[in-house]
Amino acid sequence: MEKISSITLYVLLALGALVFLLGVAGESYEPMIFVAYIFSIVAAGGALVSAALGAAAKPESIKGAAIGIGAMVLVLGISYAMADGTVLEYYPEGTTESATKLSGAGLYALYILTFLAVASVLYSGVARYIKR
Repeated sequence: MEKISSITLYVLLALGALVFLLGVAGESYEPMIFVAYIFSIVAAGGALVSAALGAAAKPESIKGAAIGIGAMVLVLGISYAMADGTVLEYYPEGTTESATKLSGAGLYALYILTFLAVASVLYSGVARYIKR
């Protein structure tokens, strides 16, 4: 099974490099975006299958996954609620209120998750010194 994974990895890496080189040489970036979408779908599918197999092998791990998914949904909900959908005059023509709201929500989610990551690193460092 590990050999198949390695072969698949190298085939996808070669395919990505080939599409990149052809895109740069032909000055057409649409094939790169298309391949990126395909790779993203394959990665998401692989993650879902892996999670399902892991949950089937160890059912008690479902609780931790559900807590993580719930926390992520909470962060995304808070981010969406904080975002503003105002379309300013200097935005490109055709920019919709929905697009600006989703862009703002993505930025707020990035800020919140970055803060939480830095806080967890600082907490783990301080907790390690306190336990000594």
